[in-house]
Amino acid sequence: MSAQAEPRGGSGVWDFLRNLSEKQKGSSSEQMPEEHPRMRIGRYAAAMLPAALLLYYCTHAALYAGEHPTFILASGRTYVVSLICFLLIVLALVPVRLSEHANRITSWGWFLLAPFAVYFSLLYMNASKYSIKFFELNRIALVLTFVFLFLFETAVLILTGSIRFAVVTMAVLIAALGIANSFVISFRGMALSAADLFSLGAAASVASEYTYELDWYMYMELLCTLAICMFSLKLHGGRILHPAVRAAVLVLWCGVAGSFYYLCCRTDFLEQHDIRSQGFTHQLRYKNYDMIFTTLTTCFYLSVEKPEGYSLDKVKEIAAPYLTEDAGDDANAAAADTDVRQASSENATSQTDGKNKTASDGKSTASTSGNAAANAAIAAGETPNLIVIMNESFADYTSIGKGLDLSEDCMPFIHSLTENTIKGTAYVSIFGGNTPNSEYEFLTGNTMGFLPASSVGFNLFVRGNLPSIASELKSQGYETLAMHPYRGTNYRRNLVYPQIGFDTFYTRDDFTQAKYIRSYISDDTLAQRIITEFNKHEENTDMPLFSYNVTIQNHGGYFASNTRNLDLDITVEDPEVDQTKTTLYVNLIRESDQMLQNLVNYFEDKEAPTVIVMFGDHQPAVEQEFYEELYGKSLSKLSTEELQQRYKIPFVIWANYDIEEKQIEKLSSNYLSSLVLETAGVKLTEYNKYLLKLSETLPVIDTVGYIDSENNYYKWSDVSPYSHLLDEYEKVQYNNIFDQKNIKRDVFYINGYEIELPSEENAQSEEQ
Repeated sequence: MSAQAEPRGGSGVWDFLRNLSEKQKGSSSEQMPEEHPRMRIGRYAAAMLPAALLLYYCTHAALYAGEHPTFILASGRTYVVSLICFLLIVLALVPVRLSEHANRITSWGWFLLAPFAVYFSLLYMNASKYSIKFFELNRIALVLTFVFLFLFETAVLILTGSIRFAVVTMAVLIAALGIANSFVISFRGMALSAADLFSLGAAASVASEYTYELDWYMYMELLCTLAICMFSLKLHGGRILHPAVRAAVLVLWCGVAGSFYYLCCRTDFLEQHDIRSQGFTHQLRYKNYDMIFTTLTTCFYLSVEKPEGYSLDKVKEIAAPYLTEDAGDDANAAAADTDVRQASSENATSQTDGKNKTASDGKSTASTSGNAAANAAIAAGETPNLIVIMNESFADYTSIGKGLDLSEDCMPFIHSLTENTIKGTAYVSIFGGNTPNSEYEFLTGNTMGFLPASSVGFNLFVRGNLPSIASELKSQGYETLAMHPYRGTNYRRNLVYPQIGFDTFYTRDDFTQAKYIRSYISDDTLAQRIITEFNKHEENTDMPLFSYNVTIQNHGGYFASNTRNLDLDITVEDPEVDQTKTTLYVNLIRESDQMLQNLVNYFEDKEAPTVIVMFGDHQPAVEQEFYEELYGKSLSKLSTEELQQRYKIPFVIWANYDIEEKQIEKLSSNYLSSLVLETAGVKLTEYNKYLLKLSETLPVIDTVGYIDSENNYYKWSDVSPYSHLLDEYEKVQYNNIFDQKNIKRDVFYINGYEIELPSEENAQSEEQ
């Protein structure tokens, strides 16, 4: 090299790298062409990735180290990250020059080894989180996982002809899946599944409300992926397969892929090896089957097979006891109910004051009796208005595990309600997210326990008319109104609600003057809108009103930097665990409790008989450490009974007229609407009657399993004496959802009523 070209500054790293490069050039200059300038730029750009990642890691460590950043920066993990990043920088900067023959051999060898490298890098990230031990993984699931990775890698190779592109594509997508899955679990407590592809719009709409912090294992996964990609980019850059060879490989690939699909989806091979079990918490199966295979198996559940032995005659046979009840029985029951209501009305008339009593602390409590006018209206045969509130992430931590120790009660009003109130614990099929599944169970009476794991009912199983509580009430003269102060397009609500019987649907766009708590419209704003719409309805019609409302205030994304309009007066009295999210959450619940109190205070003196229902959709996804502290053990070690604790939510049914007070210990959400309708005294469908009867034996059926009336807990894979009851329920539900041409209308509708579908123009999204 000439003197002019000699770099300044004497010897150093750059000289070392240059000399190493020159030596490689000298050894192969006769066989290999000079490096293209674009490749040199690419190498420098590639070197910036690990450098940037190292800088981010160190900065992040310092920022979150509090008063001792030096200790964090000097930790062993930081040394490991630094060493790996340095090696990656060297790998990126130093050109590797091989002969054409050596390049091809190395490329094919790397093609065969890359799936293993990708798999073990992802396994490392998940191993500590989910107690995964490689040698304890199911061997069949492990083999099928590697088959899938090879099939995916080969598919990209066939399409592009490039080993480099095939390996890089596989590595990047699998790493992205793993990291995204970790975030999703931390946000909603559930792993990713194939069904989530149908909810990408909803996921994107709330993604900005969460914080994304890479942990140590994510850093290592990113570094491993960078290493795999950098090494791949140094191999053969052109097309390595002749078109004729690619065609032959394509035929072979189709044969292997077809066999893979047939084995997994068209035979009972997986069931025989107990690796196809249902359950929303499929991340708990990672320790047996790893993340890739567990997530892959969710693809097998996107369709629902006809239950064995299903026929229309069988459905008729199951429904027969409820269809053959004579009208005289119904009339006698109605007469008896009228007598009870008349007696209640006479008693209420003697009351000097039907208003709420006031406690010494100034908080209102429940009325000691229903008001006289509402009692009289019920006695005269008037049907009550129904106001249902599904409250986002609404849970009562005092009844979960060992109970939560708070500085003060965050649900004082709900806990004080006793008169004209039914309270209890409902079990839902989701944890941390996928609200529409709880909606689906409540509105339809169908259980997600028979449906694909992690699927979303609104997205997959509402195609055309579907019987619901809305259609049932609409057939009895109710006006049906739904409100959700967020995007109406989320989970296809704008399309689903008309299909299940709602006349009107108000979304966030209809709340022009709203109070926000954090980034969401407050529960109190929704309550005020409920009152406004009720008053408008009362002025314009004599029809009863069914108002169905889904809140948004308590939605996930619980971080201390966003507490707008929220006072953090209530604190978590447990210094052992960082519970920043939990503290914010319980203060949100206090706001929801106040919202219900405001509604009860308003409607208790209304002459129109009214029933108010509030229940949660799922527990919130707060700190995992908090839940482990609450349960006293790792989440991966929970028993079936303990696991069911994660699906408990409270429910309240209150009326401004006299109803029998009850405390219900266990009831899954698929039964809840039938209980509400029974409490309101409206006519029930035969499906409602069937569900209420089934609930006497199996009060809880959800995605985890089921609980019988003797408090025995079962997983879906367990052998139990209730298999025939579950089999019957599954057949009836299949007829309801999937066999619309042969649906038993006299079971699911009153007087054969059907929903009039909206026009195509009106069914279009109001938001894009």
